[in-house]
Amino acid sequence: MIEGSLIARPLTEEEVRLVAERHFPGMKRLGFTALKGGLFNNTVRIDFADAPPVILRAGPVRPELLLPYELHLMDAEAEVDRLCEEAGIPCSHVLAADSSKTLLDRDYMLVACIDSLPLCDPAVPPEAKPGLYRETGRLMARFHQIGGRSFGRVYDVTNGNGSGSWAEALIGELADISGMLLEASLMERGVLDGVRALLEENRALLECGKPRLAHTDLWEGNILVRQTGDHWEVAAIIDGDRAYFGDPDYDFSTPWMITPDFLAGYGKAPEDSPARQKKLRIYRLLLGLAEAYIWEKEYNNHQAYLEKKAEVETALREIPQMEGAKE
Repeated sequence: MIEGSLIARPLTEEEVRLVAERHFPGMKRLGFTALKGGLFNNTVRIDFADAPPVILRAGPVRPELLLPYELHLMDAEAEVDRLCEEAGIPCSHVLAADSSKTLLDRDYMLVACIDSLPLCDPAVPPEAKPGLYRETGRLMARFHQIGGRSFGRVYDVTNGNGSGSWAEALIGELADISGMLLEASLMERGVLDGVRALLEENRALLECGKPRLAHTDLWEGNILVRQTGDHWEVAAIIDGDRAYFGDPDYDFSTPWMITPDFLAGYGKAPEDSPARQKKLRIYRLLLGLAEAYIWEKEYNNHQAYLEKKAEVETALREIPQMEGAKE
């Protein structure tokens, strides 16, 4: 296993050979290079003698530890990338995605290699970042216009298992996560019942009209950038595997990318109000519940789990005191 993870296993030379021979028969391989990061997936670059390199990403190997929505993340990402390409949003170009587990014992995906850096890389000059944030804001405004047939995680909606409302999608996922937290004795039933009651009391606040695409993991590491001459540009928005069809405002609930430059590029952001701040705090609470489980059961980081658990309990005490609409 990869250090710090109970679910990610490094790709072996034999696994890389099997994938390359199936999808690129007859092409001479020069080798492969493991890429940085990856407590969930494992990623390598495969180099060929007579063709551009490709990126192979393999999923987790212990599905019994995964949250239900994590079981189909590669299929979801392939769909998000397809939608982005249709909308003219730079993204990963998927060459193949296989969730059959007939070749490898886990899902895998092949994407074209993009000559780029993540926005968080120290090699990206500070003076280039304001423009890159503005461009990311413009692209995310377009991303948020992509609509779905119903509400929920992209895989579920694509396969006809979405919900009729945004509140129902959130409550349904909460039930799934609560069950796994209880089974693992990671959260008290009273806390989870309190979160469910909070969502039920704020159904009206959580409704959002038409389902629109929300990335849910928007941070500098998922924005690839490149330099062309003396100009820096966004090369791709990646890792949309956890995306929802729901409320685009979800992407404003975490502070990682929401700067004045991002907002200047985005244009008309949702109007702020006490009710909106309460809604965003609820989104962070729900994210914290999932992260508490993930840190303990998937990444084997007890301290991070304890911190997320404390955040959830604090939020549950504080949110009911915030101003905002109830049903």
